[in-house]
Amino acid sequence: MRTKLINTFSYLLQFLLLWELVSYTQAYWIRDLSYCPRKREVTRQRQCFKSCFDDSDCQSRYRSCVCDYDCGMSCVKRGITCPFLTAPDHGNIIYSNGNRFGSRASHECETGYVLEGPKYRYCQGDMWWGPTNSIPYCAKEVFCNQPPEIINAVNDVPSTITTFHAGYSVKYTCLTGYVGNGTATSECTFLGQWTFSTLKCTPIDCGSPGILRNGFLSGERFDYPNMIAFFCNDGFELVGKDTTRACQENGLWSGAMPLCQKKACESPPIVSHGQIIQPDRTTNETVQYICEDGYQLQGSSILKCISSQWQPAAPMCEQITCDDPQTSFNGYIESSSHDNSSVYAIDSIVKFNCPSSLILRGSPISKCQFNRSWAPKIPKCEEPIPCLIPTLPSNAYYRTLRSDVQQIDDGAQLEYMCENSRYRRRIFCRQGKILPRQPKCFSDCQVESKKVMFSKKIYRHREKVYYTCKSHNLSLINNETIVCINGSLSLQPVCPQIETMCTVPHTLFLRNIANTTIPSGTSMEIGSSFSYTCIQDHQPINQSASVECLEDGKLSHHVNCVPKSCKEHPPMITNGRTIFHSTSHGSAARYRCFPGFKFENNNLVKLTCQFGLWLPKQLPKCLPIFCPNPGPLIYGRTYVVIRDERVSTLPIRSEFRSYIPTVSHGRTIEFECNSGYVLQGPNGLTCNHGRWMPAERPRCAIKNHVQPNIIFTG
Repeated sequence: MRTKLINTFSYLLQFLLLWELVSYTQAYWIRDLSYCPRKREVTRQRQCFKSCFDDSDCQSRYRSCVCDYDCGMSCVKRGITCPFLTAPDHGNIIYSNGNRFGSRASHECETGYVLEGPKYRYCQGDMWWGPTNSIPYCAKEVFCNQPPEIINAVNDVPSTITTFHAGYSVKYTCLTGYVGNGTATSECTFLGQWTFSTLKCTPIDCGSPGILRNGFLSGERFDYPNMIAFFCNDGFELVGKDTTRACQENGLWSGAMPLCQKKACESPPIVSHGQIIQPDRTTNETVQYICEDGYQLQGSSILKCISSQWQPAAPMCEQITCDDPQTSFNGYIESSSHDNSSVYAIDSIVKFNCPSSLILRGSPISKCQFNRSWAPKIPKCEEPIPCLIPTLPSNAYYRTLRSDVQQIDDGAQLEYMCENSRYRRRIFCRQGKILPRQPKCFSDCQVESKKVMFSKKIYRHREKVYYTCKSHNLSLINNETIVCINGSLSLQPVCPQIETMCTVPHTLFLRNIANTTIPSGTSMEIGSSFSYTCIQDHQPINQSASVECLEDGKLSHHVNCVPKSCKEHPPMITNGRTIFHSTSHGSAARYRCFPGFKFENNNLVKLTCQFGLWLPKQLPKCLPIFCPNPGPLIYGRTYVVIRDERVSTLPIRSEFRSYIPTVSHGRTIEFECNSGYVLQGPNGLTCNHGRWMPAERPRCAIKNHVQPNIIFTG
């Protein structure tokens, strides 16, 4: 019995030990091995050993169950090593645990070089370094210049970065208000160049701002950041605070749509002695007043029609007058325009007189000027002061003077003659003083020369002498001003002999010249000439092909032939205009199509003058731009708006026919729904360079009727 109990206890103990071992093994088997999974594709690139959970799966004391990188948990031979790696040029390798299994080899490069390939490699179970067979190397570090700029875009490069090495990537972002299309990145390549970015930032389109009835808008583009202005037709005024609207960065128009309200101002007030002109004849919004001659405007000259009233108040035209000159004159005044009042109108003329005992100092007449002053200045009446008659030089005498007269009256004059001059001279008495103070006699200059021709034979003292050379073969050396000074000239004119021959230059045949009537290096007489002809497609630099030998021994112009100019202006094109500045050889003429037209071929937009012809001979064509038929409006009608001032100053609406295939540029159509329907969307579209603006299409929806609340009872 005792032996049986011992055996039973032994079996129970073995069972408990076995149960504990099984529990421990199961706990080990269900551990998470996701940290080291085996990749299926790696088995094609390298040798992987048997997969395992623990060392017992390897069934060998020489192998251990370890993580073999991409091969996952594998049975790897213990103590294996990998061959040492060769360090790359301009770099080195640092091992974490020598060349043993699991050691990490870190590759580093010298300054000025960058590592290409994996930085880290590990010693694997197949006794080689992995996980890839790519061998890293050190490449010369390459830099790029500043990244290229894209219109209306910015890049993400911080301001602190000034150098860009190979591999650096830049991302572009469109500015606010612009939409991007294309690749937005650019990378610095190992060639030192940036890869091409196809990003294009186009402005956001705000669409048509709407139709201004009884008015029009100025501006052809409806995209950011363009602005449009609103104007009203004649007889209407703009109502609203926003006379302009701008396409904003959010794709919406700023402000609100204004209205054109009919004006209702009466005739402008009449101003006495004034006239009304209209500086703005397109809208009749303002009038301007001007005064008649002799009147001055007091107040605002321009009135505006605001809220059916002319504002500000009408001005006045006041007469321009001068003060009475009698208040500052000590004589008496005669006036033909004075009306016995104390003021004088503009252009009034007065005459001043003095008593017989006084003498007038100043102008005897004066006129009232526009600036309210008298011109000349108002004179004065003063006591006369006589002058003693001075003694003349010995060779001079007074004319018509008695010997007993010793003085002359204030304001009088005397004439005297000098024996060596035939001209009369005068002295004047002014307030007791003789002018000039000391009478003098100066000798005249008598001139005569065989080579010099003078304008006259005798010149007075300080008179300017005019002269020229008698012969065409003579030339003036000094061309200065000569004056007669007391019988002698200030400078003697000189006319030396000049050369009488011209020499044809030796470079005559080096200027596109075909032939001449005289060989180069030949001397020719003054007055003679020769002609020359140019090679094909060339013309003389001057209009004349004849060269003359001038009196100064020089040719009339340089002999030269230049390419022919185009005799006519560049040809005109239909629906376009020509822009050119010259018709000389090499000049270009560019063409531009009128709004609503485009070129048939964008490569053919200019002509060049080449040897007298505008080439190419084929002219560009401007074809009209059309918008397609917008299609019918279900439950509604479409009208086309016609603006023709020759027919009517107001727009004319005509029903749009569905069979019309296209609509021309600038034409506007409007929509209207049938009875019982309401329009949703824009009330009109405008054809703008082949596109309908706005792009949204309207539609006619049924009006919603409110149903009454009906309560059924039963």
